[in-house]
Amino acid sequence: MLLLNMIIYNKILLISSIFLLFTNYSYSNENNYDKWLISLKSDALQRGISEETFNRAMNNVIITPKVKKLDKKQPETQITFNDYFKRTVNNARVNIGKKKYEQYKNDLFKIAEVYKVQPRFILSIWGIETNYGTYTGSFSVISSLTTLAFQGRRAKFFRKQLLDAIEIIDKEYIELENMKGSWAGAMGQSQFMPSSYLAYAQDFDKDGRKDIWNNHLDVFASIAFYLKSHGWDNSKTWGREVIVSNKFLESYINNKNEPKTLKYWSDNNILRIDGTKLPYLNLKAFLVMPDGIKGKKFLVYDNFFTIKKYNASTYYALSIGILADRIKY
Repeated sequence: MLLLNMIIYNKILLISSIFLLFTNYSYSNENNYDKWLISLKSDALQRGISEETFNRAMNNVIITPKVKKLDKKQPETQITFNDYFKRTVNNARVNIGKKKYEQYKNDLFKIAEVYKVQPRFILSIWGIETNYGTYTGSFSVISSLTTLAFQGRRAKFFRKQLLDAIEIIDKEYIELENMKGSWAGAMGQSQFMPSSYLAYAQDFDKDGRKDIWNNHLDVFASIAFYLKSHGWDNSKTWGREVIVSNKFLESYINNKNEPKTLKYWSDNNILRIDGTKLPYLNLKAFLVMPDGIKGKKFLVYDNFFTIKKYNASTYYALSIGILADRIKY
């Protein structure tokens, strides 16, 4: 009987300890959030954001478990470029892009004239980022960014994005309830992070709002201005798919720090994908093989690296270039 009582007592003690541990954790976490919020408010007020705006933005924040899960999620397998490309540059997206070109070509050419970015690249980014504006994300940007900024693995980055988002609301560019985006805080049809919005969003129709959510003129102009601000050269394209012989590949070491001219590549019998010769120019280009020597091969120019400023993925930049070409041709 004494042994049974001791076992029961020890179980009760263990359960109580676990309950106390989680209770203390919950209290500590809440207490830390309160301190963090006070610090965030201080930073916001120093920026010139009004206290009323800050309180309104943060009063109904929900720490979102789904956002935490998505932030931590790692792909189980490495997707190949060929797989990514098939999903991203499909016939439906190309055909819609051609229709959107016809629908908006007058506006696109006006914007291209101002920002010096070819219309097909504006359409391509619009198409891949949000499927031509049909899916911009349904997450509350403020709640998502708060979730990621409070004790997240990239807390410093997302804290800045959160303050930028509150500043956008304070400047009345978008109403709080309409500030929706991706789980990571990318917003609107151009999928700008708040910092990019403040730096690059455009009010092309001069209506007093930089509306990347609903106004196609502002969306196109904002994409174009972003590219131009990062060095886009509208006298050139992004690159091209090429044919490279196995003999050349056996002796070639792909040094990304040493681009070669098109003359060099042509002299080494690298051809366009249709089998014709490359332009015999001094234009420098890198050889990119996203799936290794057995996969597709591309020569890419400086504009390719400007696209990577929008999204750092090589797969993304290649897909933007190819979709832009297919929309045009």
